[in-house]
Amino acid sequence: MVVKKLKTGISGLDKVFKGGVREKSALLISGGPGTGKSIFAMHFLIAGAKAGEPGMAILYDVDKDEYLDYADTLGLPVRKYVDEKKIFLVKQPLLLRKTPNLSVPLELMRKRKIKRVVLDSLTMFSYVHVTDDRQYRSEIVNFLDRMNGVTLLATSEARFLNIDEANFNPEDFLFDGVVYLTKVRKEAEFERVLHVSKMRGQDHLINLVPFFIDKGGIKVYPDQIPFAVVGWEPPTTGFAK
Repeated sequence: MVVKKLKTGISGLDKVFKGGVREKSALLISGGPGTGKSIFAMHFLIAGAKAGEPGMAILYDVDKDEYLDYADTLGLPVRKYVDEKKIFLVKQPLLLRKTPNLSVPLELMRKRKIKRVVLDSLTMFSYVHVTDDRQYRSEIVNFLDRMNGVTLLATSEARFLNIDEANFNPEDFLFDGVVYLTKVRKEAEFERVLHVSKMRGQDHLINLVPFFIDKGGIKVYPDQIPFAVVGWEPPTTGFAK
């Protein structure tokens, strides 16, 4: 069976995924503050709008106007496609410890034949709706079940600073794909890098890949080695040779 892959809209990223993101899969973008998670999601929605695949962003972290203003500062035409009704923004109410009410986004998915969905963010989703770890897993499974039939991209705050020390979280096992975004340091300089931890059902690059955020959004450089790991050697054990 031929698996259809969707373009991400990010320069260089489809090469990392060896063709794009598998249609109707669920991808988690995990990283610390300022690593570009929401920008990744914007590119994903824009690429869908250009391809005739209506998209929707379910927003917990920011209001619609803030989201659009942020896209404008980056030169990303989210507002254009919202005006053309090719991208839809749904702001979810922050009702603490209430079962998530997805009636509005689900009705919009049906009515507008939505193909791509962004959840920004899973971290705030869990903060608002979840009281314990067991419920957390259950709510994620329920959410993923209700997103069946669309290609989903969710953002999440990472709980680590060093990608070598990343701990697996429940959501890492529930999503089809997991991409970590972080910053690596060499002396006084930092560089943004990404690492694809898994992409169920498709091949992908597994090395650290540098990327940059500038006017126009994100550019990924899959053929380059991050400057912070050039000349890197594993730490010694402390024993003399």
